[in-house]
Amino acid sequence: MILLFVEFLLSNFEKNDTGYYGEAQLEHCSRGLLNIQCYVHKVSLFDCHYPQEKMQQSNFLLFVVLTVLCVRSAHTCMCDFTHPQNNFCSADFVIKATIVKEELKFGDESMDIPFPLQKNYTVQFKKRDIFKGSSLLGSSDTLVIKTSGTPWNCGETFTLNKEYVISGFVSDGEFFTNNCQWNPEYLTLEPHQRRGIRYMYEQGCNCTIHHCRGENCDFPQSLNPDQTCIWPGSYNTNDCYAKYGFCLPDIFGVCYWKQNRMLGGCLQREGGVLP
Repeated sequence: MILLFVEFLLSNFEKNDTGYYGEAQLEHCSRGLLNIQCYVHKVSLFDCHYPQEKMQQSNFLLFVVLTVLCVRSAHTCMCDFTHPQNNFCSADFVIKATIVKEELKFGDESMDIPFPLQKNYTVQFKKRDIFKGSSLLGSSDTLVIKTSGTPWNCGETFTLNKEYVISGFVSDGEFFTNNCQWNPEYLTLEPHQRRGIRYMYEQGCNCTIHHCRGENCDFPQSLNPDQTCIWPGSYNTNDCYAKYGFCLPDIFGVCYWKQNRMLGGCLQREGGVLP
């Protein structure tokens, strides 16, 4: 029960831009863990928060262990830094769909877990908005997509009645996604990204986009340079290359960044260049 309560505390926190929890959140988590000590030792909250030295010593180990668990849980979900084209190409399905229903799945009553273990989203879509995986989707215009119920297990969250591009994978005939997939709200996409999901990204699925920072780019030996586009710059999933870039093969099968006016203009404003 203690570990479950720790996870419940974490479910109410928001990550910062790096994907980790900030100092304020961890401080709040620590205060919550102190309250857990009160519960374990059946001590009033006043006495617990203003403890005597003896109680501090007896509870120190418990507090340290729980704090470590809190920090560890906060870092559970970590995603690779991936270009939208790579996400498109690695997904089993990609659709534009409207969220019409959310169903929260809790454990049975004996587990007494205060947060959902799974979220099931019913989505509605049109046939023309199936960008990948049409053979997997059948003839229906609705679909149930499953995701973890908690953010630290990479559970995705959608808003009812909004339209998203949803990508994911299929396992045993069931459809899944998580927040490591590319699931943007459709209205937030740039025109080039909309072109990408409709036909451009698929043309580049034999290419790989490799993100690299600094002058000394760490180029993995496992990648073929002729089939790879280098994605330079900061860790920003909405930079020039993500918004306007297509990595496509030329007539010889060598992959390159396809130049276009929007990409060139964005790089000029940001001080970047095509690699």
